[in-house]
Amino acid sequence: MKRLCASAALRGQQSIRFEIGRAPSRYGEVPREGFAIRTHDGVARGYANACPHRQQPVDLGDGKLFSPDGFLECQAHGAYFDPVTGICDRGPCPGRSLRALDLSETEGAIWLDELQAIPVNDPD
Repeated sequence: MKRLCASAALRGQQSIRFEIGRAPSRYGEVPREGFAIRTHDGVARGYANACPHRQQPVDLGDGKLFSPDGFLECQAHGAYFDPVTGICDRGPCPGRSLRALDLSETEGAIWLDELQAIPVNDPD
């Protein structure tokens, strides 16, 4: 298990980013990232920081994740994801999902339970 942050550090529409491994690319190995959020139901959830539309980081550019209406918004092409399920509600990849990561919250901290391999060009 990997400690990501103190529970109190993850509030409202904030997020934290973290590395979940490295993957080969034509430029050598590149880091793969995940992000953790706290959803409106109070649960800490984690997703790979890769939009299923084009595998670009969801928070590309300004680092923001949340839209004004509370969805996770891909900054590159405007896909909107339900923060609880990770499923695309509207945009270029409806019905597709962000890859969920196993998080737990215990002892006043958020923990990444399992490092998951994330393919470089995942068509999912």
